Amino acid sequence: MVEIISNEKVKIILQAARKRFAHYGFSKVTMDEIAGDVELGKASLYYYFPTKEELFKAVIFQEQAEFIKNVEVLLQKPSPATEKLEEYVERRLTFSRELANLGTLSIHSVLDYKYVFRKLYEDLELQESNLLKIIIDEGKNSGEFRKDLPDELTKVFIHVLQGLKLRFIRFLKEQRLEDEIHKLLESEMKLVTDIFINGMKNK
Repeated sequence: MVEIISNEKVKIILQAARKRFAHYGFSKVTMDEIAGDVELGKASLYYYFPTKEELFKAVIFQEQAEFIKNVEVLLQKPSPATEKLEEYVERRLTFSRELANLGTLSIHSVLDYKYVFRKLYEDLELQESNLLKIIIDEGKNSGEFRKDLPDELTKVFIHVLQGLKLRFIRFLKEQRLEDEIHKLLESEMKLVTDIFINGMKNK
């Protein structure tokens, strides 16, 4: 008898997979273990997620979707554009740490599973650029930011944040970003954000 996988069952699978990946990292988790966690037949698990890479992609996609949703909520706040930009960076830091705990930021993962992440991260960068453009446009319209800011600024800002994050990858220990290193990353990202904001302000 073929077991039908419901949407609720998929949620349970993703929750179990995320917990496994966060605790052990991608390379040490097996599909058998995840199937056992959710008391699901292997055939059913493989029917919906043919490979561990596909399941991992689904977990990462879920994390990214939640992050984008949080930023979209941020955009609805009646706060100045400068505050929204600062809060965006804070939320991005939290998101990055969650990904680090899933093992996606280790050098080993980036090199060995680049094909798994590339499209996901390209899509995420596009969504982030669009949302940041909304914040910057709000600042332009309110008079907080200069009117002559180039559209490319959003991508440049994201690329700088990405570069800072990559600089700290080498400090990862067992796929976890230690508190001390995370604080250093947070400090540098906030400094860069202040520099960008001061450069964008309509003086």
